[in-house]
Amino acid sequence: MINLKPKRQWRPGATIDSLTAEMDKALQFPGVSNAWTMPIKARIDMLSTGIRTPVGVTVIGPDLDGIDKLAKQVERVLKAVPGTSSAYAERGIGGYYLEITPDRMALARYGIMIQDVQDVIATALGGRR
Repeated sequence: MINLKPKRQWRPGATIDSLTAEMDKALQFPGVSNAWTMPIKARIDMLSTGIRTPVGVTVIGPDLDGIDKLAKQVERVLKAVPGTSSAYAERGIGGYYLEITPDRMALARYGIMIQDVQDVIATALGGRR
């Protein structure tokens, strides 16, 4: 959230649009799109749509790869629409995952319960105390 100074303290010639463009250029993070709006409007939009922008497109389907490809195509098309300030498709795949499958037979041999293993994992990887 950014609090602006009163307009009388702005640089000569500064406008909301010029400030927004300047901040947008300076604040670019991979995987994050900027939404320049008033906080209450952003909150109302999110509560009503579940998306943090006034307009959103949801792509659903049975195949994650297909959804990802289609979402990227939609992003490219929407970026070309006049008046669009930003378009970004969330990347739902391609992350790093660690899958832990406890060996139940080995655990039983040593009298260790699955809950004990899950507690150790939650502490070691999940940050639980």
